[in-house]
Amino acid sequence: MTAAEAGAGASQAGGDRDWTLWIVGAVVVILAVIGVITYGEKTDQEATQKAAELTAKFKAAGLRVPVNQDTIINSLGNDGGPVCDNPGDSLGKAVLFDQFTNGGSFVGRRPVIVDGRVLAGEALILQTYCPDKLKTFQDKFKDVKTDNVIKD
Repeated sequence: MTAAEAGAGASQAGGDRDWTLWIVGAVVVILAVIGVITYGEKTDQEATQKAAELTAKFKAAGLRVPVNQDTIINSLGNDGGPVCDNPGDSLGKAVLFDQFTNGGSFVGRRPVIVDGRVLAGEALILQTYCPDKLKTFQDKFKDVKTDNVIKD
């Protein structure tokens, strides 16, 4: 085999690799587009209506409301999202209690008395998006010590 033949074979192998990279790149782009379409914002009429209902309930209870309704719509969708996934079971209780801390890490982390409006807000979300789970939530958290600790 001459040096010219060996060089021609090497450039042909490099050309095959280029095509493989282009094909893999195209597949990745197509999958990304499908992902954006499939898992994009869940903005529909039901989600908008429930967000407006929740906003009215928050205002009536004296709770703060996000300035933009899209925050509620994108977070809770039309089914309550992660809030309705497991609010009254052991995992939901553990996650919520884990958030009732002073913000320290490791040794400095301590439980705190939580403001009752935090639990009231979650109860309003459950009442709006998944009312069947509200009773279980209230039963699990009825003995939590609360106080008015959030400054307005």
